[in-house]
Amino acid sequence: MKTLLTVLLIVFYTASSFSQKITNDFFPLHNIIRGDSTYNTFYKQVALIKEAGYDAIEINNVESFEGMKAALDKNRFRASYFYVKLTLNAPYMDTRVKEYIHQLKGTQTIIAPFVLSNARFPVGSHLADTLVVRLVRQVADWAKEAGLQVAIYPHAGFYVERTDHALQLITDARKKNLGLTFNLCHWLATTTASERNGLKAHLKVLKPHLKMITICGANDVITTKANMWNDYILPLGTGSYDTYGLLKYCLNDLKLKVPVGVQCYDIKGDKYQLVYNTIKVWKQYREQMEQQNR
Repeated sequence: MKTLLTVLLIVFYTASSFSQKITNDFFPLHNIIRGDSTYNTFYKQVALIKEAGYDAIEINNVESFEGMKAALDKNRFRASYFYVKLTLNAPYMDTRVKEYIHQLKGTQTIIAPFVLSNARFPVGSHLADTLVVRLVRQVADWAKEAGLQVAIYPHAGFYVERTDHALQLITDARKKNLGLTFNLCHWLATTTASERNGLKAHLKVLKPHLKMITICGANDVITTKANMWNDYILPLGTGSYDTYGLLKYCLNDLKLKVPVGVQCYDIKGDKYQLVYNTIKVWKQYREQMEQQNR
């Protein structure tokens, strides 16, 4: 009896420990390595990201699709998400979008549309929002045929730049495979100090609709710099903003199982080193979160 009880306890604690593992995919945006003089082809870039231990990488825009898709296939690697431009002027999106989504069938790649601003439409105008809802519903239908999810990508300075606006649009669109992305840098760029204090409550509201999140190092300031990204996009593990605390809340407390991306736009320095430093910080974060789960 004692032996059986001991075995059952071991199984219980082993299963409990296993269930607390952080299993979210971790991927970089293409800008972590794009523009490097050595890793200067899609194939070399994808091979490096795979070798470094990431789970996937972004396909950035329609113009990069064919080169990235070929490199991904040759390296037997995955695309985390496909960044798709929508505009408020005809023809509204590139004619290749439908076919490229079809080519991603079965890959689990998230389709991430961003919406460019138009001076004729103030943000939140009924006419523009109606058009955006129609466009994202079309993308969602194409994605559904391919078995894929769609996440509106709020971007500072674009028509859809805030998470609350994205949430309203997906609520109006009423598509089961349509949600949104939480991007730390763009959220910092579009919020006030008081709104930042309410982030946890906001994330709880967003939770049922979140398809992925992107993080980075950042400074916890209302920036006054000419280039705001010098405060809001820093190497992971640096800056005064508590990125680890945000990640811990999302993955441990809210138990989000969505992919986690790292934003590296315009970060200066050696890109090869950035690739390896970033995955090292992620592993440290993951280990720390798992230890706190025990």
